[in-house]
Amino acid sequence: MAFLASRTSRGKKYWSIVESRRVNGKPKNVILEYLGTADTLRSRLADDDKLSISSCSHGDTTALLNLAAQLDIVNIINKHVPAGPNNTKPMRDGLTVGGSLVLAAIGRACRLTSKMGWYDWCETTSLEFCLKSSFKSLDSQHFWDQMHALPEDAIARIEEEIVSRLLQIYPVPLDTLLYDTTNFFTFIDSSNNRCTIAKRGKNKQKRYDLRQVGMALLVSRKHQLPLFHKTYDGNKNDCTVFKDTLNELSDRIKKVSAELQDVTLVFDKGNNSKDNLKQVTQNGLFYVAGLVPSHFRSLIKEANESFSPIDINGDQIPAWRTKRELWGEQRTCVVTISKQLLEGQLSGIDQHLETKYKLLEEFKRQIENPKRAKNYSREQIQERLNRIIRGQFVDAILKYDIFEFGEGSNSFTYYIDNEAFEELKRDLLGRKIVITNRHQWTSEEILLAYRGQSKVEYAFRNMKNPFHLAIRPQFHWTDQKIKVHFLICIVGYLLATVAYMKARESAGYRRNINHFMEDLRRIRLACYVKKKSLKVKYQIETVPEDIRKLASVLGVTDDNLRVSLQVGVYV
Repeated sequence: MAFLASRTSRGKKYWSIVESRRVNGKPKNVILEYLGTADTLRSRLADDDKLSISSCSHGDTTALLNLAAQLDIVNIINKHVPAGPNNTKPMRDGLTVGGSLVLAAIGRACRLTSKMGWYDWCETTSLEFCLKSSFKSLDSQHFWDQMHALPEDAIARIEEEIVSRLLQIYPVPLDTLLYDTTNFFTFIDSSNNRCTIAKRGKNKQKRYDLRQVGMALLVSRKHQLPLFHKTYDGNKNDCTVFKDTLNELSDRIKKVSAELQDVTLVFDKGNNSKDNLKQVTQNGLFYVAGLVPSHFRSLIKEANESFSPIDINGDQIPAWRTKRELWGEQRTCVVTISKQLLEGQLSGIDQHLETKYKLLEEFKRQIENPKRAKNYSREQIQERLNRIIRGQFVDAILKYDIFEFGEGSNSFTYYIDNEAFEELKRDLLGRKIVITNRHQWTSEEILLAYRGQSKVEYAFRNMKNPFHLAIRPQFHWTDQKIKVHFLICIVGYLLATVAYMKARESAGYRRNINHFMEDLRRIRLACYVKKKSLKVKYQIETVPEDIRKLASVLGVTDDNLRVSLQVGVYV
């Protein structure tokens, strides 16, 4: 509630319209409108009833605040914050650790910014109004101190409690769960020894020159809600991470679903191995997984002779099914031909060939240069050529011949073996092998489950989006801070995906999640100050009908402008 307040300066009394908010945890009057001296105020009252109007972004932050309050995320985090001296838990600028981390998570979800720039973004939103607080003192040091107060070993427990509460309120089916890994490059200096988790590896965004951090993620097949994440060393390959993570993964599934007997875990071929599949079975899980076709040529050869079309969501796809012993166990195998995969592989081969051609031409010029310092033997040329053309599929079709080039010199020619290329396209490219221990499932059910893998990949694409929900950029360089930063981003992503789920189910929303966040941002809160009557009114600006319906579903209405989320109190 706004009211009049006065202050005296140099013997004169000045009036303002103010509102009580919490600043650093204490009530303080925040000025909404300066009115001036009594004479100025009398002059205003004599004039027409003019309006002072301002507005700010409201829909995205308020929708996520409502969900954070419903899921009790602040208190869940605070419960795992250890007490310090005098048995008190840390407070900073009037905020609990959970309150600060939730505010940071909402910032990551709504608008990509650093923690140093968090308040610059906050000023453009209604966060301070909704929570009756002032966050002007929230700088990067504030967030670093609050993040430092959260132990690494509490992260998994916090996530588990949040997910458990989420599934109590929104019982999403957990019959099929999707798992995958990715990595995020950083700009952490190579000489920084305080950070052990950021290491060089095979970066999926081709930034091999930078240190990276990996993330394993488990999402539900429906709505892609994040159920589990783990941050790991950037130099670990997918297969090793899966092996190291599987027990934690199984425990999380068991705790949030209460049962393992009817859960199917879907994962890609990069996570697969004989030992990993055995471990999945020992953990009581069903699975649908991929195999690398080039490792099972005999199976592909048999399938090539017996494909028959099956219908998958209206598409006729060549498929072949068998049940046989692979890696010591009976498994149902479905082999298919994917036109999309074939096109992608051919495009990739063309790109690799262009790179190989450049390297070959450079080497050819080098050894044919009459001013070169040494002559290369046939063996030396052969060894170098084998290194150049090495690569998936390329070494099967790119051939070379070595010949004498002048007295005591050698050179080479290179060419594409068209016959081998046609055989590769006819017999191997575009093939997928999907295996499962769901022997009673139809081929259609198996393939549809495996297609769900693209949904967890879609989640990773969202986390690399430069506008919303992104993990990067992250400006932390210690293991603990990086892991807490990833938790913050996962919490923000979870809030956004739950809001998106509600919008799709209750408002019929059909655009993607990034458009969804932008549409929410279009919902603005206007503040009207009548200068004559000194009345203050808050009201959501008029929006199109579809956006109004979206706002109503998410509780962003004129009747619910404030949010009952306690960010400054340990319960």
